[in-house]
Parts: sequence; structure tokens; C-alpha cells
Amino acid sequence: MACLIAAPSSGSGKTLLSLCLAAWARAQGLGLQPFKVGPDYLDPQLLSRVSGHTCRNLDPLLCGPEWLERCFSWHGSRADLALVEGVMGLFDGRGPSTEGSSAAVAALLGLPLATRAYDIIKGETRTPEFLAQVNANGRIPVLQIGAGAEARFLPESNAACWYLAQPSALVPQERFAQADMLRWMFFEQYNHEPNVATLRFWRRFVGEANLTEQQRGQITAKHIAGCAALDLMNRHLADHAFFCGAALSLADIALFAYTHVAEEGGFGLGDYPHILAWIARVQATPGFVPMQ
Repeated sequence: MACLIAAPSSGSGKTLLSLCLAAWARAQGLGLQPFKVGPDYLDPQLLSRVSGHTCRNLDPLLCGPEWLERCFSWHGSRADLALVEGVMGLFDGRGPSTEGSSAAVAALLGLPLATRAYDIIKGETRTPEFLAQVNANGRIPVLQIGAGAEARFLPESNAACWYLAQPSALVPQERFAQADMLRWMFFEQYNHEPNVATLRFWRRFVGEANLTEQQRGQITAKHIAGCAALDLMNRHLADHAFFCGAALSLADIALFAYTHVAEEGGFGLGDYPHILAWIARVQATPGFVPMQ
């Protein structure tokens, strides 16, 4: 069993919690192998002392991802438990990017990350507290940046993606290519998501029997509009490996999420062979994590 301890920012208590877990494991007679993200040398000394096992640093920037994976696999497999203490905030990496961050290491090693879930069916995103403190528009997802009095909340999935991907290869540097990427992200929000995603939500999570008369009356129009969006994507992908040329970008990430599960909304992906080939290419990308 392995886990990664992360937090929205430094000073949130990651080290204290990691030390408590290491002490608990030792008291239970369990071998716990500690790891620390980054080049830190103070926290590893404490973790080594408390756990009784030498803490190993996991730094993809200094050592590379292949070494990091081998180190984690070799030392982690020789203990009952593996605990990774993150570095700074969850998404804090080199400079303004997420490179080398706890989130990046967790993705590389296949470790789960804790998130806060809201049940929209029960109206949890419409409570006065949520509207006042998280998102006045009453929608999710929302990216929390920082903690406590300094916490900031960034609604809208594409805005969060843009924030997290800066700077990285997911955002083209050439001016027109970057604008073209944004064009497809706007298309996803205006033409794709309101139809493809909405019908999936209605049919899979709400159930057609539970829809209002107004919602049932929109099904045909949304299906036609969703098919038009998928057809446009299919025609574009006939001549392009990805939406912005030969490399994966945020445009592909934005459009992949609801497209690859579109059949749950009543759309037949077999009618769009170029979309199916693109889905396979995205899934074959190194570091790809399936949607839960």
C-alpha cells in the first residue's frame, strides 16, 4: 500500500502528518518506507529517524522520471507500506509550472490524490457556504490554490487546465497555435459540452424517467447538436493527429473527457472513425491516467 501526503501549500502540516503515520506504522510492527518529493534533506532525516528506514528522495527534475520510478519500486516493494511526503503545495513545481510537483510525481507513480467531492444531485454546490466561499456560480469543478486566508478558488475546468499547464508542452508557444488551441477549448464549452456532456449526465446519472418535461423536450435538439459537434471533430481529425497539429495540447484534454464516454449519452462513436483513432492516440500518451 502506498500513499502521497500533499497539501494546498507549504506550512500545512504535511511533515507532521507524515511523521505521525510513520510512528504509528512502527508501533504496529509494520515496515514503512518513507520518500520525500524534491531535494529536501531536513524532512528525510526526520522521516528516517521516526520510521527506522532510510528516507529516499524522489526528484524527477534532478534524477529523471525513469530513475524515480525505479527507486520507488525497488525500495517501496521491500516494505509493508510506502509513504511519500509531497513538496510545497500540491501543484507547486519548477517556476510557475507543475513540473516536479507532488501532483506530477503522484501521476508518474500512479498514486491516488485526495479531492473534495460535491454531490450536485443533492444540491451541495448550491448551499450558501459554497456560493459564498467557493463559486458564486454554483458549479464544479473548482481549483483551490493556496490555503486558509490566502486560498483562492478558480472555477471552470478549462480555466483550471490553463492555470495548471502554464508553462508546459501542453500549451503551444507559437502565437497562432496557442490561439487555435483556445478556439477548440471554446468550442468544447459552447458546442460540445452543452450537448454531449449534458445528455450523458441526464441519461446516466439522472435517468430519463426523472427528467422534467422541459428537459425531455430538449433531448432531440441536443442530440442533433451533439452529432454536429462530433462530426466537425471527426472531419478535422481526418487530417490531424491531434487538434492543434502533431502534439497533444490542452485542446485534446478538454475534448477527450466527454467525447470518449459519449456513447453513455446516446452517441454512436462507431460513426466517427477518426475520433476513435484520436481517442486511442490520447490513451497511448505516456502518463495517461484513465478517468475514474
